[in-house]
Amino acid sequence: MSNPDTSRALRQLFERYLTSIQEVSGSLPITEHDAAVYSPCELGAPDADGTVSWRPVQRKPRSDLAMLQREADVVLPDSLRDWLGAWWCLPIEATLFNDPMVLLGITGPDDERIVANRWASHVAARRARNADDTVPVGAFMDGRILTVACPSGEVRLETTTRSLRFVAESVSDLFGMMVLQTP
Repeated sequence: MSNPDTSRALRQLFERYLTSIQEVSGSLPITEHDAAVYSPCELGAPDADGTVSWRPVQRKPRSDLAMLQREADVVLPDSLRDWLGAWWCLPIEATLFNDPMVLLGITGPDDERIVANRWASHVAARRARNADDTVPVGAFMDGRILTVACPSGEVRLETTTRSLRFVAESVSDLFGMMVLQTP
C-alpha cells in the first residue's frame, strides 16, 4: 500500500525539479545517453553530442523491490517502495545543508541489479562493523552518503566507515529539505 505522504512529497520534488530546470534552460533535464543501459526516462534519440532529454517515469507495474530486498538481505521501509518501486528516475542534483549532493534513483530495469549489488555491499560493510542496516540513496561530493535505515525509514548521513548524524524522520521530510540545482 502506498503512503500518500511519500507519494505526494515525491511528486512535489519531481515537479519542483522539472520546473526549475525548464525555467533556466527552457527544456527538460538532459543526460548522457548510455546505449548499454536502457532507461525509460529518456525521451527520443540522443542528439549529436550524445545527450538526451529525460524526466521521471512511473513504473508500470509498480515493483515491491523484492529482488533488491533479497539481494541486499534487508527489509526495506515502505517509503523506499513508494519511491524507488513506483518511479524510474535518473540522479537529481541538489543541495542539502548547503552542500552539493546527488539524489540517486533506479534509472531502469538494467540498473536495478546494479543498485541491488551496491546495497548488498553497503549492508555487508555495515554488518561487519556491527552497525544497523541502511541503504544508500544519495551521495555528496566529499564522499559522505545519504542513507535510509532499514526498516525504520529514517534518513541518515554516513561515511563508508561511520554514521555521522540523523537527517530526517523519512524520505518525505528529506524531499522537502532538498534545494534543487539547475544547470
